[in-house]
Amino acid sequence: MAVITIDLAMHHLRAEPEDQVLVQAQLDASEEAAMQFLNRRFYLDQVALDEARAGVSQAMLEAKEANAAAMGAAETEQDHTLRCRLLEHARQSLAEAYDQADAVAYGMVLNPAIQAACLLKLGHLFANREEVVTGTIATELPLASQHLLMPYRIRMGV
Repeated sequence: MAVITIDLAMHHLRAEPEDQVLVQAQLDASEEAAMQFLNRRFYLDQVALDEARAGVSQAMLEAKEANAAAMGAAETEQDHTLRCRLLEHARQSLAEAYDQADAVAYGMVLNPAIQAACLLKLGHLFANREEVVTGTIATELPLASQHLLMPYRIRMGV
């Protein structure tokens, strides 16, 4: 569900009403891309953020229980290679669940910089609907959306 309104997105793009379905899909994608880059979720207001954070403990508990069940099932496997794979899948599922919980726990309220970054990404998606552009000179544009998001990014990794 988009945090930025479709009306603002349509106005930003100066899109026609018949483009609304496409714009909504691209808006959802641009917001998700921003959240993935930030390694955290963002919400419309503090109430929505607080509601999301309220479920973090339960989500982590459920992930831990699912991991224990998966580890137990893996340990009963007789084939060594398959057992190792099942154990790795269980560890990976737990790590992903914890990462998702952390993204909510470290969530934030949408601010003008994040909104602008999402709208920039949306504009790029809307203007460049194909992966290949022919008949032009290729020029790399600075990634302004990443520059707007960078101060809010956490756990950048290597």
